[in-house]
Order: sequence, then C-alpha cells, then structure tokens
Amino acid sequence: MNNKNDTKLKILSVLVAIFMWTFVVNSTDPTVNKTFRNIPVVIKNQDVLEKSGYTIVGKEAAYGTSVKLKGSREKLVNLKPANIYASVDISDLEPGVQSLDIEVDTPSGISVDEVDPGQINLNIQEVLEKTLPVNRVISDEIKDGKIVEVNEMYPKEITIKGPASLINKVDRLEIKIDDASVLDEKIHSLPVKALDKNGKQISDLNISHEEVNVSFFVFATKEVNVVLETSGNIDKDYEEVSREISPESVIIKGPEADIKDIDAIYTLPIDLKNQKSSTSGEVKLSLPDSVEVYNGDSVVNYKIEIQKKSKK
Repeated sequence: MNNKNDTKLKILSVLVAIFMWTFVVNSTDPTVNKTFRNIPVVIKNQDVLEKSGYTIVGKEAAYGTSVKLKGSREKLVNLKPANIYASVDISDLEPGVQSLDIEVDTPSGISVDEVDPGQINLNIQEVLEKTLPVNRVISDEIKDGKIVEVNEMYPKEITIKGPASLINKVDRLEIKIDDASVLDEKIHSLPVKALDKNGKQISDLNISHEEVNVSFFVFATKEVNVVLETSGNIDKDYEEVSREISPESVIIKGPEADIKDIDAIYTLPIDLKNQKSSTSGEVKLSLPDSVEVYNGDSVVNYKIEIQKKSKK
C-alpha cells in the first residue's frame, strides 16, 4: 500500500515540477508575436525564366510584404528584418499573369503566423527581338531654306529586344536633329528613341545601340537660267532662225560658297559646224564638280531652227 502511495507521490512531483518549470520559463521568456513590415520579396530563378525566352514585365518593381512571426520574446527581440527571407520561385511559370504564394524562411524556433500580402502578381511575357532602320527627323527651324543630307551614319539599323507587349508597340526608331550646331559636317552622337505610332517614347527595352554616330552635308540652293552652248558655224548658205531650251531654268544645289557666284548653267556645246538643217535632242548640263541639279535631271531638251538664206 505504501509503495503505491510513493509511486503516486513521485508522479505528482514530476507533474508539479514540469508545471513549475513551464511557469517559470513562460514568466521569464514568454511566447509572443511580432510583425515585421516591408520585408523585400526576392524573385528566385529569373535567369532560368529568361533562358527559356520569357521575362517579367515590370521586373524592376520592388515587391514587399509584412510578416507576423511567433516565438520567444528573447528571440523576436533580437531578430533583425535582414534575417527574414521572403521569396517566390518562378522557374516553372508559363506566359500570362501569375499569382504566386510568398514563402518565408525564419531562424529556428520562430514560426510564421501571418504573411500580408501572401501573394504577388507577376506578368510573364515572351521576349521578342526586332531590327528596324533609324529614321532621321530634321526640324524645319534649323534648315532655314537649306538642304540637309546625311554624310555618314552608323549604325543604320538597330536591334531592340523586350517583352512582347512593348516590342509590338514600337513603330519606328528615330533620331531628332533640332540643334543647328550639329550641321557642321562633323560626326555627332545622337540618342535613339523607340516610338509608337503616336510618337510616344517606349522605354524599358534592350537596345543594341543607344546612340547613332552621324554627320551631315549642308547645301544651299539657287535657281539659275540654262544657256544653250554651241560650237562651230553652220553652212554659209544657211542661217539660224531660233533656238529653244527646256527647261529654261533649273535649281542647283551645292556648298553655298560654290554656288553664290553662279548666275547661269551652260550646256555641253552642240556642234553646228557646216549644219544645213534644224536640229534637236537632249544635251547634258556642264556642272561644276561640287554642284548638281536639285530634284531634277542634268539633261535638258533643245531645238535649233535652221533654214536656207533667202536670195536678195
């Protein structure tokens, strides 16, 4: 009988000891909750996604969440936000908008009570590539009646790469020339912009060349008369009645210093030596090396009327 009582007393003593130990522990280091805000969410395996030909639209955006943790007061008091790791794994995602659960890793002895928000939304799109020519837009203000032409330009085409939704909006690549100082025939680096149909710039693209090296020729223009040049004398028994040329004037272009003193452009000479009949046809203009016809041909039409002299 006494043995049974002793056993009961021993069990009771153990239970009381456990209770007292738990009471003391909870009194000195109780279990508490603590919320950590603005914990950054790491997007894992982006490189795997990009190797598959896809990307996240707006991947530069920062994602964050608030985490409510549970653990002993001592551990939570000493826990720093840098020791909390929140992440989502995107290695197996398909194109489209995806809602992903945020996984939170904490030190041992600390559990996750709540994550808010518990998900993030990611827009996954296929990566496209497109090569386009570079358009040049020269403002009328700096032309001032001059003709501006490209001398050198590199590159003439540029490759752009990015999410399908952005690449499909790109209508053209463009450099804009609105500063007269670049029209000095020297090479200048000008920024390239990707524009949509409305002329709005599209950013967040990978562009093979962000600048184009370009130089320009600047020409002046001038309208001058065309003079029909002839050589030799017609037969002595014949005489020239009239001569016509079409067009009678042309617009020439060239460096301003080269054309300012030109008042007329002559044709190559028509040989009239011993000519006895009217003649007509085409003849080339005799142009200086640095001068050419603007928006026209360097050939004109002529007609020379010749008839026999009348006997007096």
